[in-house]
Amino acid sequence: MAASDAHLRTNLRTNLRAILAAAVQDEGAHPVVPGVIVLAGAAGQVVLEEVAGRRQIEPTSLPAERDTVWDLASLTKPLVTVTLAMQAVAEGRLGLDEPIGACPEGTDAATAEAMTVRRVLAHAAGFPANLPLYQALGADEPGSAGFVAAAFERMRREPLAYPPGTRSIYSDLGFMLLGQRVEERLGGRLDELAQRRLGPPFGSAALGFRPIGAAATALSAVAAGDAMATPAATERCPYRQRMVVGEVHDLNTYALGGIAGHAGLFGTAHAVAQVTFALIAAYRGAGSQAGRAPLVERDVVREFWRPAGVPGSNWRLGWDGPAATNSLAGDRLSRDGVGHLAFTGCSLWIDPERETFVLMLSNRVHPVVRDDPRFRALRRAVNDAALDAIGY
Repeated sequence: MAASDAHLRTNLRTNLRAILAAAVQDEGAHPVVPGVIVLAGAAGQVVLEEVAGRRQIEPTSLPAERDTVWDLASLTKPLVTVTLAMQAVAEGRLGLDEPIGACPEGTDAATAEAMTVRRVLAHAAGFPANLPLYQALGADEPGSAGFVAAAFERMRREPLAYPPGTRSIYSDLGFMLLGQRVEERLGGRLDELAQRRLGPPFGSAALGFRPIGAAATALSAVAAGDAMATPAATERCPYRQRMVVGEVHDLNTYALGGIAGHAGLFGTAHAVAQVTFALIAAYRGAGSQAGRAPLVERDVVREFWRPAGVPGSNWRLGWDGPAATNSLAGDRLSRDGVGHLAFTGCSLWIDPERETFVLMLSNRVHPVVRDDPRFRALRRAVNDAALDAIGY
């Protein structure tokens, strides 16, 4: 690298640091995010890492660190549920065009047949965005068999929001049902399947689910180990009437026992990076790190990462794609890239052709959830600044 290029890269990295420093400052106003970590990877190596702010500001102030464990929220979808679905498809245990098994009230058999796994992955199966299933928990312990069975039965019968295949509406309900289907076809609970089939770092102190209530077992407690040594706090939850730290933020996942197809995964930035490298390697048809076989088959991951073809939608199968303009991926990333967002303030965007990604983990919902337009701008600015800093 020429001296002038090195100087430019240093200046561009300084720009990213300035963006993060401004986002976590709270002089005269609440911060955009209390804490944040940004990693960028290229050609199998982490080439940028920046940490700023605090993982917790109430009731005590604690710094964000490189090994902070974040609530990954909807990154659970692509990292766990979709990756396991890829494996199940490759093994012939799951068909993309098989019905998901929902029987919505007021629909005919043909409509139920049109609610396929493929359309669930593309958020185009007709499901509404969400339901407050947790409100029916009552006195039941989170994860209790009775509540879980009733919740899934309600999801299957919920009236459709639109005809399958005609549009995309981002839906947690579809991914809860998909998670259950993956469990049935692969023979295990999502947390156990991730640990057994996806390999390290899944199931380690750096990446895994946090089962609670009736879903917690001796096995899950051992697997979690000291994973919550440095947790990032999320919301001061009105429903639970406490600050949520080291326990899933999403209330439906909480009610289901901390394990669901749409949310529940916790992890460090470097653990998520390991999985991302493995997915990129699979896309290239190469083995994963440490000489392991590819995480998923090349042709399968490539099919999942192609546009799903839903009218007016950027969705692939289980992964989003950057919008042509004003994308939350920013302006730099290839429009052929893939990515995903998470409600707690996390995001992952990948350009598989150039073996490059940008990961941002944060706790924007701490101490309370705010609709802050500054955060949308932060997502874009971070992705662009990080890609600039690594010479993308």
